Amino acid sequence: MRRLALSAVLLSTCMISHANNELYTTRYSSCMDQAGGVTVEMLDCIGEELNTQDARLNGAYQKLRAQLSAERRKALQSAQRLWIQYRDANCDFYLDPEGGTLHRVMAADCVLRETAERAKELEGLAEVYGH
Repeated sequence: MRRLALSAVLLSTCMISHANNELYTTRYSSCMDQAGGVTVEMLDCIGEELNTQDARLNGAYQKLRAQLSAERRKALQSAQRLWIQYRDANCDFYLDPEGGTLHRVMAADCVLRETAERAKELEGLAEVYGH
């Protein structure tokens, strides 16, 4: 019973964070609302938004990279590779093999959130280096 209550709290927290988060598209919020807590549909929504956010991240990375010297590009590439390792390791932790389908949603949500936040960070850096 305790595990079920915890799952409900985590799921509602996940859904609330998406509804209020300016990092994501409005299409994503609508998709999650329509998913109605159904795991497969939520994972589809997260997957679609991840494609969008990953494209955003790659665009910001390329824009920033184009503004840097060769030495700084190498530093950015190294940082980005380490960030990917961190994101994947951190989000894999959410995927508790004994946690059921909710943990799949939590792990996917983690990857989405981290990717969107990194995209925003790189966009900000591109603004700084672009001036």
